[in-house]
Amino acid sequence: RQYLRGRYYANQRGDERNLAATKLFSITSTEAKAIAYIVNPDKTDNGKLVHTFGCTANPTEASRMFQNVRDSGTGKTTILSHHMIQSFAPDEITPEQALEIGKLLCEKFLKNQYQYVLAVHTDTENIHLHCIFNNVNMTNFRSFEYLEDKGKVNERAWANLRNISDEICRANGLSVIENPEQSKGKSHYEWDMNRQG
Repeated sequence: RQYLRGRYYANQRGDERNLAATKLFSITSTEAKAIAYIVNPDKTDNGKLVHTFGCTANPTEASRMFQNVRDSGTGKTTILSHHMIQSFAPDEITPEQALEIGKLLCEKFLKNQYQYVLAVHTDTENIHLHCIFNNVNMTNFRSFEYLEDKGKVNERAWANLRNISDEICRANGLSVIENPEQSKGKSHYEWDMNRQG
């Protein structure tokens, strides 16, 4: 998974597969392939569980539309877009509810300023959603990391994503990771090494 890089939030005190959890990665190459993966009809009920903002769901065309906005930016970053994942406890939510929660998460996290493709996957026991959003803001053409991912650790984008997700999940009666302050973001490398024991 070359395109995955960055930090994400994961529960280190329990099994994240049994609670609502979020992850956030940077995409530096193969953006169209990443979008193609998330909109796969076999995973999204033939595309019924896909939603877009400011672009199309066609992977090549969406990547091209992202690039058109990036071309108006400063061009000083290698990050093309970001991939966020929100997963839910088994049997706790329907795919349609997950899509509505995903739309709300995108609205609050991305503030209607970034193009995105959102897709709910139903091919595992945990319903989960993927969102790939452009790194460059459509309103001022600044990068996501410049506008949203700086400051103290607890002010970074992955922490903000976790907080918004937890707020939405609690409001909808879904389980969340309790005491998240006892957990921390991990790099993809750290997560992979931990997974491998």
